[in-house]
Amino acid sequence: MTNHLNAIILGIGNFPFFAVIYTLPILAITLIKYRRLNLVRIGMNYAMVLYMCCLISVVLFPLPTAEQAAALNSHDIQIIPFHFIADFIREPHFAMKKQVILQVLCNVIMTMPIGMFLRYYYGTSKRKIIVITFGISFLIELTQLTGIYGIYKGSYRLCDMDDLIANTFGGYLGYRFIASIERAIPAIKAFDLPVVRKGHSYYHQ
Repeated sequence: MTNHLNAIILGIGNFPFFAVIYTLPILAITLIKYRRLNLVRIGMNYAMVLYMCCLISVVLFPLPTAEQAAALNSHDIQIIPFHFIADFIREPHFAMKKQVILQVLCNVIMTMPIGMFLRYYYGTSKRKIIVITFGISFLIELTQLTGIYGIYKGSYRLCDMDDLIANTFGGYLGYRFIASIERAIPAIKAFDLPVVRKGHSYYHQ
C-alpha cells in the first residue's frame, strides 16, 4: 500500500505538467466539437488527466533498482481465474488474508472511474464499457508481463488473471453507479453555456 500511495503522489505531482500540455487541446476540442462552453465537461477532462497520471504511476512505479533489473530473467504470469480465493484460504494469518482481499478491492476500485466517466460523459453502453475496461486492463497486464515492452529482461510485477477480472469488474461497477443515479443528477448537457463570437451565439436549443 505504501508503494501505491507513493506512486499516486508521483502521479499527482506530474499532473500540472500534463494539465498545461492538454489545456489548449481540451478547450479546442470542447469548443469545436460541441460549439459551446461546458465547465463541467472541461473539469471532467482535467480529472481524467489526473486519474490517468495516477493510474500510469501505480502501474509502472516503483521501478526496479539496477540490481533488481539485472536479476530479472523470466516473465511471470498467473492464468488461473479467481486464484485469489485459494490464496485467501491458504494464508494462515489474518493479516495476510486481509492483504489478499485488499489487493482485489484496490484493483476493482482502480478502474471504477473509467466506467463512471464513460457513462456520464459519453453515455457509453454497458457492453462497450466492459470491453474498453477489459482492453485497458489487458494493456496494463501486458505492460507488466513484458517488462514494459522489453525495457527490462523480465517482468518485475506479476501478470495476473485475477487483476484483469477485477479491473474489468471495476469498470462495470463504475457504469452501474452512474446508471443508477443518472436520473437524479443533471445531464452533462445541462451545464452548457452559450459561446458568443462576433455577436453570434453558438448555443443550440
